[in-house]
Amino acid sequence: MTKASGLLKKAADLAEDDGLKQYLALRAKALLTDDYLESDMAWMDMKNNHIDFVVGPIENYEDHLYNYKAAHEAYVLVKDLEWSEKLAKYIAFLPELQANLPVAEAYKQEKPGTDSDLNAYDIIYYAGDCNAGSKTIAINLPNDERVQLEKGTRRLQLKNAMKAKFDKIMVPIAGLLIDESQRQHVTFDAFFANTMFHEVAHGLGIKNTLDGAGSVRKALKEHGSALEEGKADILGLYMVTQLQKKGEIDGDLMDYYTTFLAGIFRSVRFGASSAHGQANMVRFNFFKERNAFSYNEKTGTYTVNFDEFKSAMNALSKKILTLQGDGDYDGVDRLFKEKGIIGEGLQHDLDRVSEAGIPRDIVFEQGVNVLGL
Repeated sequence: MTKASGLLKKAADLAEDDGLKQYLALRAKALLTDDYLESDMAWMDMKNNHIDFVVGPIENYEDHLYNYKAAHEAYVLVKDLEWSEKLAKYIAFLPELQANLPVAEAYKQEKPGTDSDLNAYDIIYYAGDCNAGSKTIAINLPNDERVQLEKGTRRLQLKNAMKAKFDKIMVPIAGLLIDESQRQHVTFDAFFANTMFHEVAHGLGIKNTLDGAGSVRKALKEHGSALEEGKADILGLYMVTQLQKKGEIDGDLMDYYTTFLAGIFRSVRFGASSAHGQANMVRFNFFKERNAFSYNEKTGTYTVNFDEFKSAMNALSKKILTLQGDGDYDGVDRLFKEKGIIGEGLQHDLDRVSEAGIPRDIVFEQGVNVLGL
């Protein structure tokens, strides 16, 4: 930790952007004190940097006991200025989207911070937790609820990693499991938007339980991460639906829904030990019960039923937000036991995906040699 802190201080000396310089210096201090609040606030205040460096103990996914302990990771990122400019406008809609969530008023009374950034980056280096298991394609940080309520969060879309997963994994899966009549609806723009609004949706809903006992994360213990990922997935799609209706995003809603369904098959392959994989299994089974898609046994393909899909999206949004607001650990435990499982039919289709040689994930070739430095 002392060595890492020293290197961060050297990086701060080299940084040309004042915001980046301040953040790196405070992060160097935080590595030694284990108090990250001040440096998280500085990271949120950083607006004009073209390079970003996310580092520290961040995600709780590895702690399967109580979901408290964070694992260390680091990302080196270069901002895509053109794409970032396109995305900036969406943050302004957060208060309106929060107010219109399909759940009782008590569960949406918190005001999401709008000092958030929404930017696109090319990732050039991953290390630690984010490079173990499934590779991250978007980031929503900080995780500290105090920062989220005061300043919101920053959402970083990792465009080059996202494009690699779409081309090498999503397109082949759609060719195998999505009905031929709907394959044209699986698009990169829809995949990018669904992933982006997943990250934005982490800022919606409720962070502290209605009974005043504390944070949702602490109340739900080891189930907290998986349910939060499920919330972000489903509210991300809700946001896409609302913004498309307002004319703020382009494209046919069927593109977003069909790409979302294909995305479930991609993410569910990460398995029950992954928060994202578990969330996808719950959603697949919930949607299946509500006839959100049909299955053709002859062709082994799935078709989105548009109206039922939309209805299931709203119903699952309401259920998850209510469980979080109530801090209902037992209810979440039941939900995962009943629906967080891969049924025989789905397993057969996932086996077909594996047999077709479609990779589960991408692997990074990275480092100074790859960058030509």
